[in-house]
Amino acid sequence: MAYEKAFSLLRIATGILFFIHGIAKLQKGMAAVVTTFGDLGLPGWLAYLVLIVELIGGLALIIGVGARYAAWGLAAIMAGAIVTVKWEKGFVGGYEMDLILLLVTICVGLKR
Repeated sequence: MAYEKAFSLLRIATGILFFIHGIAKLQKGMAAVVTTFGDLGLPGWLAYLVLIVELIGGLALIIGVGARYAAWGLAAIMAGAIVTVKWEKGFVGGYEMDLILLLVTICVGLKR
């Protein structure tokens, strides 16, 4: 029972983090986010897909409905962020936090 409560807390907190990142993209302006994606060599439309997955996936983790499925989309975002942006910065100050979020989303995706 304590495990279930701890897992729920971790799932909800992770959902909040992703949802807030989606909101931050909207506040920054999607034109700027699309430009950032383009500067990384990524297609601009991917910025909108990431936004949608962060917002809807974050909400799914928060409320617990469809969380297992949403978690895989969020895990893909984290894997992409590590490979395209964070890896070259190294572990500390680079991909350390993204790695934790990747692992948490994988755990949520595997939860039965």
